[in-house]
Amino acid sequence: MLSSKEYPKYIEFLKTRPEFSEFSHEEMNILMNNMKVKNFKKGQVLFDQADERNRFYFVKKGLVRGERTDETGDFIFYTYIRENLAFPYRGMFKDMYYPYSAQAMTDIEIIHFPMATFENLLLKNSTMMMKVIQEMASIISETENNIQQMVTSSAQKRVIHALKIFSENLGCADKNQKISIPYPITIQEVATFSGTTRETTGQIIKNLVNEKYISYDHKRFVFNKKFSKL
Repeated sequence: MLSSKEYPKYIEFLKTRPEFSEFSHEEMNILMNNMKVKNFKKGQVLFDQADERNRFYFVKKGLVRGERTDETGDFIFYTYIRENLAFPYRGMFKDMYYPYSAQAMTDIEIIHFPMATFENLLLKNSTMMMKVIQEMASIISETENNIQQMVTSSAQKRVIHALKIFSENLGCADKNQKISIPYPITIQEVATFSGTTRETTGQIIKNLVNEKYISYDHKRFVFNKKFSKL
């Protein structure tokens, strides 16, 4: 755990982010007095689905995967939280338990606050409350679009849609309009996300590489311009 002497620089950084930009100096001090900064190794679990929903997290570095299963355990939903994003927004002011589990997909650095502290500050700051509502609306819209894209019986289309979701949500464009994902993504991860087997997913990715739509090396995806037209 990081020494609290380092916290002011983290607070200054958070102040530049939309989730915290309209908090006053006094409100940011309240957050600083209640915050923790921790590092987690790849594979470590931050919390499990149905754990008490007592912390609000911000990913300072790395990638986090959220995973939710239904009561039967048959339906699995995944979401990915890249660096410089906060979570969870779902259930704010209402739910007692986390709606999904969260696991580090890479080594990560996390800032977190007591959920009650964050929610109480929002109740007193209408501008920040509006920003949080807007962020929640954006997440809902993105999730609905992703689900719609994945509803198809074609394994190839599901894998391509999954790759597009990874590209759009996690990728960074360069001057040549190629999009690179700065995090390692395994074929198994794409297979699980798209609801296909590893073998089928691997073959589809191999074909996309051969047709020069993408490149895939050491678990790193790069998407060429023409991939967006698939």
